[in-house]
Amino acid sequence: MRILINASNLKLGGGVQVADSVIRELYKFPQHSFVVVCSSVLYHIAEEVHSANVKFVEYDMPFSLQSVLFGRENFLDKLVEEEKIEVVLTVFGPSRWRPKVRHLSGFARSHLLLPESPYWQMPAGKRNWKQKIKMAIMRRQFGKDADEYYTENAFISERLSQLYPKKRVYTVTNTYNQVFDEPGRWIDEIQLDNNDAFKLLTIASYYPHKNIDIVPEVIDVLNEKHPSFHFQFVVTVDEKKFWAQNEYSEQRAASLKFIGKISIEQCPSLYKQCDAMFLPTLLECFSASYAEAMRMECPILTSDLGFAHSICKDAACYFNPTSAEDIADNIYKLAADKGLQQSLVAKGKELLPDFDNAEQRVQKLIKILSE
Repeated sequence: MRILINASNLKLGGGVQVADSVIRELYKFPQHSFVVVCSSVLYHIAEEVHSANVKFVEYDMPFSLQSVLFGRENFLDKLVEEEKIEVVLTVFGPSRWRPKVRHLSGFARSHLLLPESPYWQMPAGKRNWKQKIKMAIMRRQFGKDADEYYTENAFISERLSQLYPKKRVYTVTNTYNQVFDEPGRWIDEIQLDNNDAFKLLTIASYYPHKNIDIVPEVIDVLNEKHPSFHFQFVVTVDEKKFWAQNEYSEQRAASLKFIGKISIEQCPSLYKQCDAMFLPTLLECFSASYAEAMRMECPILTSDLGFAHSICKDAACYFNPTSAEDIADNIYKLAADKGLQQSLVAKGKELLPDFDNAEQRVQKLIKILSE
């Protein structure tokens, strides 16, 4: 089977990590031929993966009215024809492209499926006319771009089936990137302060729905209620952008460590240096941070919302993501209770086999494509 893997629309975030993981497994399936269309962000993989059954093409899919309105993309249409492609996998949509062959697309746009999320009460999520138009366009794009979809979470698959009852929806779970099982690839150039602070790691892009802007309020509450408690938030966001959105104070800054954008190879070392993974997100289909924390035996602190429970079950300490006080209380509770930390780690290790590993994920995707 001749398969085109479309990752031309991926520029940042978790989708890039998933694409990276999927592409690195393709050599294990020599019975199929793959043409992998990578954005410039991902094309470095072409220098690292050498296999006779995998061909790489670099292409950053532009935003055009032709693709949005009609699903046509001349470069990709021509590639499908020239390479005699039989089926297309878009790692995550919307692809803004309707191939002339059968098309399976990943879905990770929780905005369309979780109307109950507190995100919609935030300024960035207010359902004004611009937001409504944006959501309507996205619903239309997903509805027409692909024949079938997969999501990374059974909870989300059920919601997506309700949105598109005529589409078949599969569940192919996410997991941690295979680099976490390859210590030789780990990069430990970021060294955190070697002090007694309880370190909370947040590996996330600075999107409004990630809710990272609540951290300064949490710092204020912790300092007020527990003045002798030493803690530090380690975040992968740009410091200047963060303080442009939040009120600065020396006390807040002292409890924040900004490390900026990092590579997947740098993640394991950071987990090893931190005491908990902290994710106050308001919208999610699946976050690899959950599986990564479980793999690195790092306790999880996250939002008390349905998508998080469906993934972490009883392997996380949950909080109300809109309440700085409740977040602070749960952080302090976890930091003060070694037994709770050990219990969450143990439960996380028990959950890990429930996630498809990198090879199993690609096996499932190819099976769907074959059918």
